[in-house]
Amino acid sequence: MFRTYNLRRSRLLGILLFAAIVAYLIWFVAYKRAEFLKGPVVAPPSPAGEAASKALRVPESDYFADSKVERERQRSQELERLREIAASPNTDAQVKKEAAQRLLSLTQEAAKESEVEHLVKARGYEDAVVFMGNGALVIVIRAQEITQLDVAKISDVVTRLIGIKPEAMRIIARR
Repeated sequence: MFRTYNLRRSRLLGILLFAAIVAYLIWFVAYKRAEFLKGPVVAPPSPAGEAASKALRVPESDYFADSKVERERQRSQELERLREIAASPNTDAQVKKEAAQRLLSLTQEAAKESEVEHLVKARGYEDAVVFMGNGALVIVIRAQEITQLDVAKISDVVTRLIGIKPEAMRIIARR
């Protein structure tokens, strides 16, 4: 009885954590998209009739926002597939258990990616996107360049925060 209660409670906490992460990511993506779309799409007409040639401004693609959206889209598809497996009455108990474990690990990966992104921004960088999987971590930072000292500092903090060794990390600067 006590064991079942703890199992149910831990599952409920996992689901609540997942829901909170998804809600945050949806808010974040919506906020960034709104920020991106704030600028005027149509250029103001010029006096010499140049309005026809400059009618639309093509927005520059934002690697960081696009990467985050794509990462979350792929993760959502995998989560949905895993939920279907776990909810199917025809699925074997062992497969359901593995699907539940993968659901939990995806939720934990999303939380860790978010923590690292916030940590990098807190260190003064404008933006970052983190990709985590198979024990490796790739951090792409919005910067012209990144010094070895910055790489060492970020690696040290990330290692202490989420336990990934510096050898399994790759930190990239991108404008």
